[in-house]
Amino acid sequence: MSLLKTTFFSGISTAVSLVCRLITNKIVAVYLGTNGMFLLGQLKDLINIGQITGSLGAGNGIIKYVASYKEDQEKMTSFLTTGLKLHIYFSLLVCILTFTFKDVLSSYLFHDLKFSNAIALLAFSFITLSLHSFFMAIFNGLKKIKTYITINIIATIIASALVIVFVLKFKIIGAFYALILSQFLGFAISFLFIRKLHLLSLKRFSFKIDKTHFKNLTQFSYMAIAAPVCMIGATLFIRFFLNDKLGSNYAGSWEGMWRISAIYIMFLTTTFKFYLLPTFSEITGRKLKREVFKVWTLSIPTIVVITLTVYFLKDIIIPLLFSKEFMLINTILLFHLLGDAVKINSWVLGNILIAKANTKVFIVFQIGWAVIFCSLSVILVKSHGFVGVSIAYFLTYVLHFIAMNIYFRKLLWIKND
Repeated sequence: MSLLKTTFFSGISTAVSLVCRLITNKIVAVYLGTNGMFLLGQLKDLINIGQITGSLGAGNGIIKYVASYKEDQEKMTSFLTTGLKLHIYFSLLVCILTFTFKDVLSSYLFHDLKFSNAIALLAFSFITLSLHSFFMAIFNGLKKIKTYITINIIATIIASALVIVFVLKFKIIGAFYALILSQFLGFAISFLFIRKLHLLSLKRFSFKIDKTHFKNLTQFSYMAIAAPVCMIGATLFIRFFLNDKLGSNYAGSWEGMWRISAIYIMFLTTTFKFYLLPTFSEITGRKLKREVFKVWTLSIPTIVVITLTVYFLKDIIIPLLFSKEFMLINTILLFHLLGDAVKINSWVLGNILIAKANTKVFIVFQIGWAVIFCSLSVILVKSHGFVGVSIAYFLTYVLHFIAMNIYFRKLLWIKND
């Protein structure tokens, strides 16, 4: 599927997600405030960690090998059976650990034991969340983009409705249960669609895992785990740091800024998911260089227009999305937007590392980004106050982008005869 077609279909899903996020963010902001935003940010990071661990980050491997085996039914069945076992076993392990340490997690992440029961339910949802991601990777590998987007739209609408109803009725604890229950519902929806493909059969199910398929799947795990773990680790650290040094209003406002960022970045990253990896996997040399610059010709003007629009309409957008309590976002908006403008173009180059399975270099870049971001945030917040965290964000991505261009200098900037 071409970049333009992929962009069109992903744009439909993004539009729905955008509307739902606008509504839910507003409800959360008005009824739960900055402290509620802080707590939900903590919960979402916990969910993301569980999802990554419960699937061993095998999503890109599922996509690659489903695409490779789609003409060979026997290999496909054998591979998917191994993939299913991997997701079940590791998500079950995450479930047991989360349930066992529910009180510790509640106390550490939320400074309150009242969330322990919600975390206990979350533990079981990790199994369904892992299976949901497995099914979605299958649809992606088969290039059933319309099905993938349909499931996303249905799940997004239902999850948003749950959040709105539960927040209005039960406040912060309701928001927790709404996010957790949406994991079960997402699985139910994707399961209904996957059944129609008749790709999975429990008749051939055994507890043993095929070593070859397992090795092929997990070769993608290091990269798939490194990126979100570094991102989540950094955001957790900085959220805790802001909460301790400046208070929950600042930590919650920073989370609000990330939510604004996520709304407009979602469009481009969704396109990347469907287009960049398979395209970059197939080409090298001058073709790859041309493809990178072609994507940049779309991403650069798009992100510039979006960030300029957000900046000049900030006094309208912030109260519209949140409430007056979140006007602290004005302090960090400019440098965060500049950071996002650089970030998108770094992501394009990062996808080359993933597509070419350049694992060590990719992990070094991710760890380096996290360490620099956390270090600069601590230094600049202490010297410049709240705005320091956004200056650190911008500078980190500038350094990251420069380093990526140095690494890819032969591909992008040195002429080859």
